[in-house]
Amino acid sequence: MPRVSICIPTYNTARYLPQAIESVLAQGFADFELVICDNASTDGTPELCQRYRDGRVRYLRFDELTNQAGNFNRCLSEARGDLVTLLHSDDYFLPGFLDDRVSRFERDPKLGLVFGAVEVVDAGGAHVSTSARWPQDRSFGAGELVEELVMACLVSPPSLMVKRGLIEKTGRFRSDLTWGHDWEWTIRLAERGAAEYASRALAAYRVHDASGTAEILNAAKNGNQERRILQETFERLLSNTSLQGRRRAAYRALSRRQMYFAEQSLLADRKPVARNNLWFAAAPNSAKIASASSRKLDRLSCPIPDWRF
Repeated sequence: MPRVSICIPTYNTARYLPQAIESVLAQGFADFELVICDNASTDGTPELCQRYRDGRVRYLRFDELTNQAGNFNRCLSEARGDLVTLLHSDDYFLPGFLDDRVSRFERDPKLGLVFGAVEVVDAGGAHVSTSARWPQDRSFGAGELVEELVMACLVSPPSLMVKRGLIEKTGRFRSDLTWGHDWEWTIRLAERGAAEYASRALAAYRVHDASGTAEILNAAKNGNQERRILQETFERLLSNTSLQGRRRAAYRALSRRQMYFAEQSLLADRKPVARNNLWFAAAPNSAKIASASSRKLDRLSCPIPDWRF
């Protein structure tokens, strides 16, 4: 069996997929399998993948279209390695990624997950910025990283590698979420597993208008689901007094994110989206809403104030 499973979930991203695949094949560490799960793509993805003759590459096409989380779970089902990473098809690894991640797990057998800084690039691959949460490497015991994660999704997907045993204990992605399913999954991983942060950026995260993230933001689907993830996390971990002390700050952070999304929506002349963002920016500040059940949250999210611009 391979030491590492690199899984690429893909859907109509033939433009970017070759760079993702080739960034894996160019790694110095060679004991891996590359599993490409094609979510019923209608572009040239099948023909593109069939050009790769490396025995470590497995291309799996699914004719039944599922949501993003569902395709992520297909990847996890197919992974055979002791260590697993999900590489989005529009992202890519930088040289040394696999060597770095595997060596960290070998140095500390108790580690459950490793994540780190990433290079942010645009649609053409040009450098935009470096996204780094901390300037130095950091270690977290099981449960400690959750206190940071409720403030924001700190784990950029292409930087993450997880031990298979931790995935089996935690479970897979929730397909009932269309936004934040990767954030929610890493929160659950961090509840059970020790984590390490790598300050050197060894993966690239691509930002472009055709991404699934951009699509969901444009549809204003993120506010209610972010709030739901927070609510469920705090309810599940009621006995963690240190985490509970961060509840108010976590909802304030959610409000700031929604205000930022509202500003960006206004700049792009998407006023209905901006109104929705403003609603969720205000709602988490209400103690009544912050302490409501999930059922009540769904009801409260329906009316949108008639703000005029």
